Amino acid sequence: MNGDYKIMIQLKHIKAACICLALCCVCGMTTGCKQKPDENGSLKAEDGRSYGGTIKGNQGEKVQTAFFDMTVDPVTKNNTFQFEDGLYQADEGKTYLVVTLTIKNTYEKDIPMSITDFVLDYDGNKSEDAITGYGKADLNQDDYMENVFTLKKGESVTKSILFTVEDKDAYILKYSEYYADQFNGDSYEIKITPQSAAE
Repeated sequence: MNGDYKIMIQLKHIKAACICLALCCVCGMTTGCKQKPDENGSLKAEDGRSYGGTIKGNQGEKVQTAFFDMTVDPVTKNNTFQFEDGLYQADEGKTYLVVTLTIKNTYEKDIPMSITDFVLDYDGNKSEDAITGYGKADLNQDDYMENVFTLKKGESVTKSILFTVEDKDAYILKYSEYYADQFNGDSYEIKITPQSAAE
């Protein structure tokens, strides 16, 4: 009887171990079973790429994306702006917002980019459309970002984007990671507090 009892105990242990192993396998195959989002809400894909998070930063801080490092500074509000065909006055309640960015390619390849990669938002914005800006092709001014360009591997550029927006004390500049294989990475939100430019 003692021998049979020991065998039964061993079989129970083996059965329990098999159940635990099966559960571990199921968890391993189920996305997010063990994985928890980090402090930014980001998760990791099987290939190691981060996705689903929102990384927040402030004007003047270096923010690291999967493709480049970015610093937003300075940012100025302007009552007037010199376009090609003359000096324009901002409409009542509006401002010409000049956002200057320094971006350095830290990726392993050249990066195709556009000024529409960067969009603006603010508290109370009722528009459903993304607020995009104007670049060199629109303004014909060398200080402004090319509308479409390639950021070479290791290259760093400092250029501005012009936005015509509601006159506010603070704004959010947004950027989202999109890979060539249609994979969506993390999103970034940079809080900016512009200074009024000397007219």
